[in-house]
Amino acid sequence: MADANKESPKKLKKKTAADETQLLYLVTKYFKLAGVTLAVWFVGWTRFSPSWLLLGLVLYLWKERHVKQRHRRMKMMQQIAENEKEVILATVEDLPSWVHFPDRERAEWFNQIIDQVWPFIGDYVRDLLMTSIQEKIQTSHAQAASFKFLKIDLGDIPPRIGSIKVNTKNVRRDEIYMDLDLMYGSDADIEMRIKGMTMGIKDLHVRGELRVIMRPLISKMPLFGGISVFFLNNPDIDFNLTGMANAIDMPGLSDMVDTIIQEQIGALMVLPNRIDVPMVQDLASLARLKYPLPDGVLRINVVGAKELIKADVGLLKKGLSDPYVVVRMGAYKFKTPVINNTIEPTWNSIFETIIDAKDGQMLDIEVRDEDPGSKDDSLGTTSLPIVTAAEKGSEDTWLPLEDVKTGRINLKLEWKYLSKNALILEKTLKEMESRDKLSQDLSSCLLMVNLDSARDLPKNKYFDGNNMRAKKTMSEPSPYVKLSLGQSKYESAIKADTDEPRWEQNFRFLVHNPNLQNLELDVMESKSKTRIGNLKVPLKNLLVEPDLIVDKFYNLVNSSPKAQIRMRLCLRVLTSEKNQADIEEEEEETPVETLQSTESSVDPVAQQSTTPQTADKTAKAGKADKPVVKKVEAVKVEKVNKVSNKPPEGQLIPPMDSSTPIKDSDVRQRKSPSTNQGGLYGRGRIQITLRYSTQRQNLIAVVHKCVNLIPCDTDDNLADPYIKMYLLPDKSNKKKTQIIKNTLNPVWDETFEFPVKQADLSSKTLEFSVKNDTSFYTSNKKFIGIAQIELGNMDQTKAATHWFDLQPDEDDCKPVPLPSETDL
Repeated sequence: MADANKESPKKLKKKTAADETQLLYLVTKYFKLAGVTLAVWFVGWTRFSPSWLLLGLVLYLWKERHVKQRHRRMKMMQQIAENEKEVILATVEDLPSWVHFPDRERAEWFNQIIDQVWPFIGDYVRDLLMTSIQEKIQTSHAQAASFKFLKIDLGDIPPRIGSIKVNTKNVRRDEIYMDLDLMYGSDADIEMRIKGMTMGIKDLHVRGELRVIMRPLISKMPLFGGISVFFLNNPDIDFNLTGMANAIDMPGLSDMVDTIIQEQIGALMVLPNRIDVPMVQDLASLARLKYPLPDGVLRINVVGAKELIKADVGLLKKGLSDPYVVVRMGAYKFKTPVINNTIEPTWNSIFETIIDAKDGQMLDIEVRDEDPGSKDDSLGTTSLPIVTAAEKGSEDTWLPLEDVKTGRINLKLEWKYLSKNALILEKTLKEMESRDKLSQDLSSCLLMVNLDSARDLPKNKYFDGNNMRAKKTMSEPSPYVKLSLGQSKYESAIKADTDEPRWEQNFRFLVHNPNLQNLELDVMESKSKTRIGNLKVPLKNLLVEPDLIVDKFYNLVNSSPKAQIRMRLCLRVLTSEKNQADIEEEEEETPVETLQSTESSVDPVAQQSTTPQTADKTAKAGKADKPVVKKVEAVKVEKVNKVSNKPPEGQLIPPMDSSTPIKDSDVRQRKSPSTNQGGLYGRGRIQITLRYSTQRQNLIAVVHKCVNLIPCDTDDNLADPYIKMYLLPDKSNKKKTQIIKNTLNPVWDETFEFPVKQADLSSKTLEFSVKNDTSFYTSNKKFIGIAQIELGNMDQTKAATHWFDLQPDEDDCKPVPLPSETDL
């Protein structure tokens, strides 16, 4: 009874509000009718003709009809803009058979623009090659010092875009993906000279699928922060050689030249290589452009083949073949051993390759017959899109070989997701060991190395020949870095004449066992070919770092006392299980830290007077109070509302103090019982991820989504929800999400940060108030529900995602604690 008595005043209040709204409506209607009656009386009192009333009625009806038609046209245009295909199919009953809605569209308007600006593009490319590219080629190798462009003419035929497709599925809301069918059949004429020999390329033809990514989308011109351009797969290239190079334009030698040029183009702009052009400087989200995170790793098992053609047919041959397989994936190339004298070989060779765009990349297979002393014969080719294996997790298939009469090849593909949970490494290693002999060729992790910069490198010493006493003189080094892990070895670019080089290059390694392997670096001086510093990083140290990421300066050994090199190391465990708790949330880092990290890499001179730790603290002290809102990908926990689960790409992580205590960093995904999707109070539920950043002294809250909210709009039984947030008891720092129109299951995926000291966190309460966006003159409901979360028992070492029920009383909300381990 007591509870009933308490609730009765609330119902009375709501009833009173409804009565007041109804009364206002009646009063408004009364004055409208009174106004019409007064107007009729006035017309009669002035003895006007009734024809004027009829004329006014006609004008009023015409105006109403015109307004309705205009609103109907505008509504139709809005629907067509949202989904043209559905609107046309719903409007037209008998659609002609020749009308279709292609996935790709022609872009003749774009080709006309290219044709108009092509002469200016040619001038720009000529200046670029003559100045920048020519100098880079001359400094790349001692034998290329005399290289020089003699003639650069791109011709009168511009490239064409055969078709264009804008991808809208499985992409983030702040980026645009475009796939262009590039066709370049040019009449270009390029001549160059090296070591006194003149050679050239003429009639260059290129055909391939070019992907253009514009991200992140921003609210100022040019509306996107940067552009990434790359070929998804190796393009088809053909050309004619001129000058001295024409001497090798013959079968065998020309194929070798084609292969070399193909590999060079692949090293430039075929995945995983790309051309990145930042459009806005000092933008934090550009870290995703500079450090893209791959989609996963594909394990390719070339099992065997059957019914191959007999290539070795002759007087002294056995009528069989010596087959082997060449596998291409973007810029990567793999080759199986040769099996002699058989047309049904069994290779059982396993290769692993990093996949950057699973939705567009193709696996190209070519079976060849080895013929020592002559060109190897082709036994057939085939290709396979990898998106099927990525979606299924594995695929075992027999593919028919093309361009031959008979032949089939057996492939087994396995897709490996990337996880930042170090606890599943043991399971991955056990799965590898179960394969016996093949386990030595498999990888358990992926290591991504971002080589940023170095400082205080030792200077060169050389004898001055002009000095009679031959004194030693100090000169600036021209350093580069050799990186090695297992059998994989890479070299960075050479930075000429500087002891504070900035490389900003990415390298990736597949790791067999991080508990046993080390990343080794040798800093080399290109002029003297000597080592001026080295470093060894045990990968097992990364397994205890937060999110398996570390970004800091490392002290070089066998170098000058203050010599340091800065790297960002990111380790990911390969797993066959798609665990939502391990989905990347790289976007939760703030732009403040990212800009600080970028500055430290750009200007190492300014940091010589301070340590990296001091610089970090100084940057945070001046910027910690700025609220930041950023997007992250949603974590799909329950099948309530479909959310993209594509892992976001890499985000630059701020430098870490080496003295920071090591903590477990696995992200725990919480699942609440789904028996009542509307929550205990019938108002809906909200999904929140909470974590605490000890580096920045900030509470990070990720608002994912709400489900089964109550309808608020009387016309369509929907709502336009948004959320207001406060870190109680202080209400001065208010945060607010975007407004999601016409839905009861909104998805935000927005990140908010609240400055709060670690010692004060236990006394704070986080409030989420879900409201409906309404206009001033409306009777729609404003308030939807509220949730208050006590942070007293929050685990500050880990991030966790929880569901909370929305409560109906805004003035008498009961705070709820975070679920503990025993509760879950």
